[in-house]
Amino acid sequence: MSYAAYQDTVAAEAPAEVRAEFIRQTYLHLGGAILAFTLLCKGLVQSSFAPKMLAWLSNGSLNWLMVLGAFCVAGWVAERWAMSATSVGQQYFGLALYVVAEAILFVPILFMAANFSEPSVIPTAGLLTAITFGGLTLTVFITKKDFSFLARALQLGFFAAMGFIVVGMMFGFTLGAFFSAAMVVLAGGAVLYSTSQVLHTYPVGSHVAASLALFASLATMFFYILRLVMAFSSDD
Repeated sequence: MSYAAYQDTVAAEAPAEVRAEFIRQTYLHLGGAILAFTLLCKGLVQSSFAPKMLAWLSNGSLNWLMVLGAFCVAGWVAERWAMSATSVGQQYFGLALYVVAEAILFVPILFMAANFSEPSVIPTAGLLTAITFGGLTLTVFITKKDFSFLARALQLGFFAAMGFIVVGMMFGFTLGAFFSAAMVVLAGGAVLYSTSQVLHTYPVGSHVAASLALFASLATMFFYILRLVMAFSSDD
C-alpha cells in the first residue's frame, strides 16, 4: 500500500477494510521492531561492546550526556525519516535507526541487570511492560476515546524529565524509584496518546511512523519498569 496514495486519507475516515489493514500493518511493524530490538540488545549485551561502553560511561557525566544527546538527535532524525511522504525506504531507515539507537541506549542497564541482578529481573520487567502496554492498548481500542488532549501534558512532562536527567548527570545525584514510577506513568500516557493517534489521526499508509511512535512509548515504559524491578530486587 503506497503512502503517497493515501497520505491525505485519515485511517479513521477510510473504509473498514482499509482501516483494519492499516492497524494490522502498524502492529506487525511494531512486533518486528520489538523482535529486532530484542535480538540486537541480546547480541550487544553478550558482546565485548557492553562492558567497554559501561567502563567509558563510568569515566564521567559528560560521556552520559554525549550518549543522551546522540540518542536525541538520532531519534529526531528517525522520526522525520519515518514520516517521509515520498520514500518508503526512508521510512524503514527511520524505524531501523530508532531501533538501533534504543538498543545502544539500553546496553548499560541491560548489562547491569543481566550480570548484577537476579535472573528473573529482565523477564519480569518485560512481562510487566507487556501487560501494561496491552491493557492500555485495549482501553483505547474498546473505548475508542481520542487521547489527543494529552499531547501538551506529555510534551511538558518529557521536557521536565529530560531536565531532571541532565541535571542528575551533571551534578551526580541519582533519580530514584519515585522518578522511575513517574516515568512509567508518563510512558503510559504516551501509549494512550500514540494508540489513539493510530485510530484517529494517522493517514492510511503511515504505519511505519505509527509503529515507531508506539515503539518509542513502549521502550520508555520498559526502561523505567526495569529500573523499578532492579531497585526492588536489590532491596530483598
